[in-house]
Amino acid sequence: MSDLDLLLTVMAAGASLYSLFTLRADARRLHYRDRSGFWRGVLPLLLGVALTVTLLLLPPLTGTHLNWVPSVALALAVAVAGLTWWVDLEPGRVLRVRASRR
Repeated sequence: MSDLDLLLTVMAAGASLYSLFTLRADARRLHYRDRSGFWRGVLPLLLGVALTVTLLLLPPLTGTHLNWVPSVALALAVAVAGLTWWVDLEPGRVLRVRASRR
């Protein structure tokens, strides 16, 4: 693993941790009855974090070195972190969007 790969991996892991901790804090800001709806609403963001972690664990688990994996993982992690920041501005927005689709 080169220095650039390590830097990209650390940045992607940091962005993923930011997303997880921010979403958890957002869920705590909501009323307890709304939390399950919130988690269903942000499920695509959680799947993005899971895909990032999968991409980061792919080379060590398979024993192959793929040059594109850290770059794609970082791009995905930054996109998810940006959307998480947008949700963090007003967590109730997720619930309103879900209610308008019914």
